[in-house]
Amino acid sequence: MSMENEKTELEKRFEQDKESTASDSEIIRRASIVPPSQEETMDQETVSKSNSLDEFSKLFEEKTKELEELKDRYLRVCADFDNYRKRTVREIKEIREIATEHLIKELLPVLDNFERALKHVPDPEDVFVSGIRMVFSQLKDILMARGLLPLESVGQPFNPNVHDALAQIESEQPEGTVVQEYEKGYMLGKRVLRPAKVIVSKLPEQKDENEVS
Repeated sequence: MSMENEKTELEKRFEQDKESTASDSEIIRRASIVPPSQEETMDQETVSKSNSLDEFSKLFEEKTKELEELKDRYLRVCADFDNYRKRTVREIKEIREIATEHLIKELLPVLDNFERALKHVPDPEDVFVSGIRMVFSQLKDILMARGLLPLESVGQPFNPNVHDALAQIESEQPEGTVVQEYEKGYMLGKRVLRPAKVIVSKLPEQKDENEVS
């Protein structure tokens, strides 16, 4: 065998020994890596689950807080809307009452003229007068259905809240009694729509005894 062949054979053996050594080193390295124990694996899982639970609890608290805020806002909106609805209903009612009051107040002179005309008719049994009386009665019924009420003044004590005194006259009636009614007064519901214009009694003036003698 020549020298070159021997050298080649030696190189081949050296390469094989080197590969074998490398394989053994890898086996030893892999064998030195100790797999985690079951307890370590369970601890890692527990930590992971604990972190997940904390995150879930935090998220739950945040969403609960958001829900409470939304609920509070919803209740405030509902309360504001209910107040707005009540205020609107009240304002509409007041507007209607004011409009009705103005209209009826403007019709009061018409009632006065009807009453004056019917008091001075030459023939109360006349057909035309009966028709006028029916129209007057119908008008009063309509207005009274809207809350209009006449004030009864004659014979009643003078009340500055519902009476407007035009004069005082001596009378046998107790002092301060309404003895005549110049213009009828009316109430609209519980409010005085027009005070009655009246004449009130007073005590007779006592004459001086010297003047009598």
